[in-house]
Amino acid sequence: MKQTIGLKIFAPVCLLALVFLAALTELPSQAGKINRFRENYRSGEICARLQFGADINEINARYGTYIKERIPGTPIYLLGLPPGRDLEDVINQMQVDFNLLFADFNHKFQLPEVRQTSHAFIDQVSHAFIDGQSPVNFYGQESVENLHLDEAHKFSRGLGVRVAVIDTGLDFNHSLFQGKIEWPGYDFVDDDGNPFDELYGAASGHGTFVAGLIALTAPDAKIMPLRAFSSDGRGTSFDIAKAIRFATDEGADVINMSFGMLEEDKLINDALKDAYRRIYMVASAGNDNLNTIQFPADTVSFILSVTSTTTNDIKATFANYNSKMYAAAPGVSLYSAYPGERWAWWSGTSFSTALVTGEAALLLSLNPGLKCDNLNRIIVLSGINLDPLNPQYIHKLGRRIDYRAAVEMLLRK
Repeated sequence: MKQTIGLKIFAPVCLLALVFLAALTELPSQAGKINRFRENYRSGEICARLQFGADINEINARYGTYIKERIPGTPIYLLGLPPGRDLEDVINQMQVDFNLLFADFNHKFQLPEVRQTSHAFIDQVSHAFIDGQSPVNFYGQESVENLHLDEAHKFSRGLGVRVAVIDTGLDFNHSLFQGKIEWPGYDFVDDDGNPFDELYGAASGHGTFVAGLIALTAPDAKIMPLRAFSSDGRGTSFDIAKAIRFATDEGADVINMSFGMLEEDKLINDALKDAYRRIYMVASAGNDNLNTIQFPADTVSFILSVTSTTTNDIKATFANYNSKMYAAAPGVSLYSAYPGERWAWWSGTSFSTALVTGEAALLLSLNPGLKCDNLNRIIVLSGINLDPLNPQYIHKLGRRIDYRAAVEMLLRK
């Protein structure tokens, strides 16, 4: 059951949340038509964007669809299709309609750690929270200390930067996040202003864990919780696209996207294009141990993709790799916040992504005018070359981040 938040928190209502996704597999097509596994999309739903001047009523009359939802201020609709109509046939027809910029399935997404069956291991020992000191497993974890975070904090702690986390939500009652939440946030799954990270699901705590690592890296930054994934780690194209646009409209500086899939989603790609140049975006490469980068992290012109390493700079066994990978960070047995005033260990590229997101916040705090391209260069070029320790993955892991080196490089400019 969702936890109620106090009146003081409810004031402004708007938001952010998170996720990773199920790999979408496309079957061989016939005559160029789309043919997909039905479990990869929502039955009877179409995501569509109208061309300028097109009339949604005419579109509905032509295809027998109806409006289920609209993203405010845009010509983007979630359309319903009555039972008995073939969804794939209708989408194929819509894709050649000059009145539509695009039409696509409302894809189902799944967090990569859920797909990988990676679970949080909850610390059964109760720890008193002392900001900057306790738990020691959090503030003193070797994986992060090796990135020279303490030295970087002498110059920047992320002050003035707003980080949107699109995930399963956030336990904003956890001691770690007191004074660190940026409102409004929003729950796009339940369509309300309470993006709380709910318990008792396969992905429960994912958003809280990610946000905890961002808070560790950039403790003075503010976190916008945007819930686009349920506690079982599942979300949809439409909810994720709404969260990206919400973050953009509400003035987030960075978006953490610890989710993805193996093929492009037109609706989400459209939201990313609108957000680019206004927001710096970081996304996880995926946990499939494949020579690929998942969407949206593979959109390298918009987004910095992140894979995972061990504490000793060896590729994590689950981590994806590719020649277009540019950044890496520790992602094995990291320690962070978990709902219910608890703490846990967890592994995955989702959490490596959070460490890079925190680095972006540190740099933007020092220079809020940094362009996305320049921010990419600093994060990547200040990193450590992983090739000598990973000869099987030459030029396929990017460079492992180093907070101190990145801050020093920025200050020298």
